[in-house]
Amino acid sequence: MIASGYLGVVAAFAVTVGLLLLAVYLLKKTQRGSASGQSPVALKLIKKLPLGAKQGVGLLRVADRVLVISLGEGGTRLLTELRGEELVAALTQESNAKGATFADHLKRYLPLGLVLLALTAASPGMAQTPTAPSPASALLNPETIGPPVTVTVGEGEDALRLSGAVGLVVFVGFLTLLPAMLLLMTSFTRILIVLQFLRPALGTQNSPPVQILVALSLLLTGVVMHPVLEQVNSTALQPLFRGEITQAEAYRVGVKPLRAFMLDNTGAKDLELFADLTGLESVDSDDDIPIVTLISAFVTSELRTAFQMGFLIFIPFIVVDLIVASVLMSLGMFMLPPMMMSLPFKLLLFVLADGWTLVVRNLVMSFR
Repeated sequence: MIASGYLGVVAAFAVTVGLLLLAVYLLKKTQRGSASGQSPVALKLIKKLPLGAKQGVGLLRVADRVLVISLGEGGTRLLTELRGEELVAALTQESNAKGATFADHLKRYLPLGLVLLALTAASPGMAQTPTAPSPASALLNPETIGPPVTVTVGEGEDALRLSGAVGLVVFVGFLTLLPAMLLLMTSFTRILIVLQFLRPALGTQNSPPVQILVALSLLLTGVVMHPVLEQVNSTALQPLFRGEITQAEAYRVGVKPLRAFMLDNTGAKDLELFADLTGLESVDSDDDIPIVTLISAFVTSELRTAFQMGFLIFIPFIVVDLIVASVLMSLGMFMLPPMMMSLPFKLLLFVLADGWTLVVRNLVMSFR
């Protein structure tokens, strides 16, 4: 009984193994049959180099061609195709990789991965490999990267040149200071505020547009500041470009015309106020006034002058509004908005008086 039981177990095990082998054979045969009906072009991903959490570069073999593709969330994109020695190297590496162990893969690709990781951390999206031949050298060729940025001011040997990372940082830093200099040290603030007062005085909501007013303010600022800028250019910038003076001397000489302009257009009360706030007791000359104190007093004086001019602009249009409102009330038209009826008359008054010429002329002439 025991022997017959063992024989039954052995027979059942043999049948099970035979069925498993038959299933594996049929599965392989089915895969071969399905593969024979597909396209003869073979696609195979030879290698993938990760460049981030969800990005990478891969080498894709299509028949006898090797393509460099980018892999990411948005899908794949063709970058370039390997040719010549790089193609041979890629195919050779593929054939050698079939029998390679995990240690061989680690020894082969770890240095390249470390280089790509370091370059990606230093400059995301713009990594380059050494000039040694590699499958990805067509993608990471230094010739594909743009030339270094160089900013040149002036001509000849005495020109001021800013190149490299430090020069670019200096140039961008200077550009970021231009808006502050335009607002705080020129006539732009007064002109723009007065032009902004003109729209509510006329009763027009969005005409002229803000962009037109800002552009007109810039043009008028250029007209007002032209003599000052010419003096700065002739006394500071040109000697600096010719190498006759240093940068510190150019700053001391170039800031003098701007200081003179701000002093001429700053009220005495504002200058005294900020001198007291900054603890400046007494000065021998205007050159001893700190530039921060002078700029603060100049901006405050500009705001007060701009609001005074805006008030003067409002007076004639308020008179028109009062006349129109009185006429409508005397006629019993209480439901008709006075602003609607007064707008055409204010526009007519502004056009007949040549209002734009008067405003622009008085704005320019208001500066000393």
